[in-house]
Amino acid sequence: MSLPQFHYEGGPCFAAVTPGVSEALLREAEPLLGYEPPPGPGCPEALSLSLLSDGSRLLARAGRTASGFHAHAVHLPGEATTGALPVTAWGSAGWRERTPADGPPPALDRIPPPGPYDRAAMAEFVAARGAWLAAFFDDVRRVAEEPGAPRVVLVEADPADVARWVMLACGVLPHARGRRLSFTTYTRRPLSAPQQLVGVLPEDAGVLAGGGRRHRVYEAGRGPAPEAPRGPAALWARTAAAVWRAGRPELFAQVRRLPGEPYGAGPLAALALAAGVPLGSAARAAAAEWAAGRPDALDGIRLHALAGVLARPGGEPRGAAEAAASQRLLAALDAAARGALAAELEPELRAALADAEAEPASLAGLLSAATALGADTAGLLPQAAGKLARGLLADPEGTYGEEIRAALAQLPALRALVLDRLDALAAGDPAAGARLFARTGLRLGTAEALPHLRMCALGRPAGDPVVALDTLLREAGVSPYAEPLVLRTGMRLVWDGAPPTPVEARLLLATTGAPVHGRAGTWPLLARAAAEAPPGDPDAPELAAELLRHAGEDLPPDLRTRLRTRADAPLAAGAAPPADPRARPEVPDGLPEWLSDGSASDPGGERPAEGKRDPEPGASGIMARLRNRFGSPPPP
Repeated sequence: MSLPQFHYEGGPCFAAVTPGVSEALLREAEPLLGYEPPPGPGCPEALSLSLLSDGSRLLARAGRTASGFHAHAVHLPGEATTGALPVTAWGSAGWRERTPADGPPPALDRIPPPGPYDRAAMAEFVAARGAWLAAFFDDVRRVAEEPGAPRVVLVEADPADVARWVMLACGVLPHARGRRLSFTTYTRRPLSAPQQLVGVLPEDAGVLAGGGRRHRVYEAGRGPAPEAPRGPAALWARTAAAVWRAGRPELFAQVRRLPGEPYGAGPLAALALAAGVPLGSAARAAAAEWAAGRPDALDGIRLHALAGVLARPGGEPRGAAEAAASQRLLAALDAAARGALAAELEPELRAALADAEAEPASLAGLLSAATALGADTAGLLPQAAGKLARGLLADPEGTYGEEIRAALAQLPALRALVLDRLDALAAGDPAAGARLFARTGLRLGTAEALPHLRMCALGRPAGDPVVALDTLLREAGVSPYAEPLVLRTGMRLVWDGAPPTPVEARLLLATTGAPVHGRAGTWPLLARAAAEAPPGDPDAPELAAELLRHAGEDLPPDLRTRLRTRADAPLAAGAAPPADPRARPEVPDGLPEWLSDGSASDPGGERPAEGKRDPEPGASGIMARLRNRFGSPPPP
């Protein structure tokens, strides 16, 4: 390789040039070699790489001299894809600060050798600017790949720090892109600089205020850091930033030997996780997805380390994408690798699943990983399912996240246990069950026989309360005589803790029979219907008398006293005594099916058979109100 050299001095003029360089090349290079020193003392060094019209590059170093300035440049023709990155020439001993006195310089066979690299200084630099790295790498990717992308301006008091920014940028890019990324570590006129990365001193950064969207300015430490970039392509930038912050830059050289898209996060994230670099769920999902599709791309040690990180307890919650990709990776391992990993992790998995303080989302992720590995955690499923169910009822929106959804979708045994526990809990707190379905995407399958949950999933139907209760009990799929608690659940969902009206309560008693309310535990709600009814309600005294007969001993003393007062109210006012409480109002035709088709006959035999019931005196009034509620029956 033949690399011509130029020496250019303030005058301005070319002081020495390798023989054979064309005039056209010199004319194009001349404006790129100019140097404007800052006012006052100081000799900021300008190392630059510029792209020329024919696709070649010009690498130059310029600085202040006693007579003005001197620039030493090397022309890089062709598309060299190997060798050191041009930015490594920062501080190189191969640069001349004066024009040589021994005539035209010969062509070089390589760029000036790399200058000294201070690892400690770079680590300190990265630590101080860590919050800016992800956004910077995303902007570097854009400027390297997208024509017209905003140029990146780096405001630093020391051009050596600009050179470090450039080293970071060139190091994370694919090698060919890093070799062509143009830059300058110092200029006084950043708005007109042709390079993609431009360094400027703080005192010259004021002109950038008029740069509009043509530039992305990084002035670390002088304001809040930009938000981390979002989107699929930005995941690579966030991963690259995490790798640099962890002090593992060697991974960028290693990732270039792996298959994958240039800016795909998967390969880099896989290497990083295997090396112990902590990453977020999105990056872990990308690593698992990439490795699952090509498990032979990593050596056995790295593959085992990666799979262990993805399956091991601890860390931040796993999202649905990570959980699914991790299971695909674990399934892609051969049996020996899975067995070795299961033997290594099973004690940790069991301990984490048994942890009483474990969050529901963490439990779901652990169960998914344990299942994929084949670890024996079956005995811990009921305990985990109970905790998941309690969490879902207590905080539906906060608990029903990606990990929970993924685990319930992928682990049928866990779903069955969780839903069974939810059904039992919903029987005690139907309102919480209804909130669960109203605020999350959890839905029941048609074959899942869970009567209390089914009513909660349907919610309180609109319209008449008695019809609403009928609709809920139909949805439950089980008779209240077989499972009395569904009656309590339905009543709580319909009346939401408030008592029904006396006429509604009398209708329920007339059509269901009294004993089922005793087994369902709904006597107190019916008693409140009579005790809390407005004065003068025509049905309250009869309801109170009937309740005293059927449930007097099961009610609290104060409630019994209130019912007796209500039942005796007509006598105290000089009215006729209440009707025989053993009589029930006729049930009109046209009532909901569960109330009128004979299914309300109590299996215990307490309810009189049809044809033997005598309508209570004054039943015509309640019948009229029921017909007003449900409509008149059709003519025979």
